Amino acid sequence: MARVSTEIRQEQIVNEAIKIIHQKGYTGLSIRELAEKVGISEPAIYRHFRSKEEIILGILERMNRFGDVIRKELQKITDPEKKIKKLVRMHMDFLTVNPEMTSVLFSEEIFEPREWIQQKLQEIIRDRHQFLNQLLQEALRKGEIVNAPIGDLSTVILGYIRMIVLEWRMANFSFSLQKRGEQLIQTLDKIIFINQ
Repeated sequence: MARVSTEIRQEQIVNEAIKIIHQKGYTGLSIRELAEKVGISEPAIYRHFRSKEEIILGILERMNRFGDVIRKELQKITDPEKKIKKLVRMHMDFLTVNPEMTSVLFSEEIFEPREWIQQKLQEIIRDRHQFLNQLLQEALRKGEIVNAPIGDLSTVILGYIRMIVLEWRMANFSFSLQKRGEQLIQTLDKIIFINQ
């Protein structure tokens, strides 16, 4: 049987960890069960991640890579308004395909007692805000959005996304996140974007 590369094995571990956290919460994540699900021994898990906290960092790293995917995709678009709308759609698409990720994003038991994990999440959030701020600044220069504090507009958009995702999760994923994303875009057309 061929050996699986380190990167692939780490992805498998992260995938299964997300599923377990989704079903049982962070405290329900056991290395024994995780090893079983991945099909490797417990010591093999520890060769890839030294602790449960490092597995959480692996999950956050996946979120970070998603930010890189967004940036790369948006480089193909020249119009700032279209970039912002694409950013909203990409978030909704990503979570539609990865609903279990919401269990990690909204888990206080993961982030509360672990300051260094909390700092990593804050770093990712800050990065998203700064990136959206740049897009909004560009849209403002082109006269595509209302003249309001950029940081506030960024918080409105990202906060709205977060609220929709939280409602979706609490409704047991029973409505289309992508349709709600389109409704958000229509709302942004009315309150932020200037129709020329």
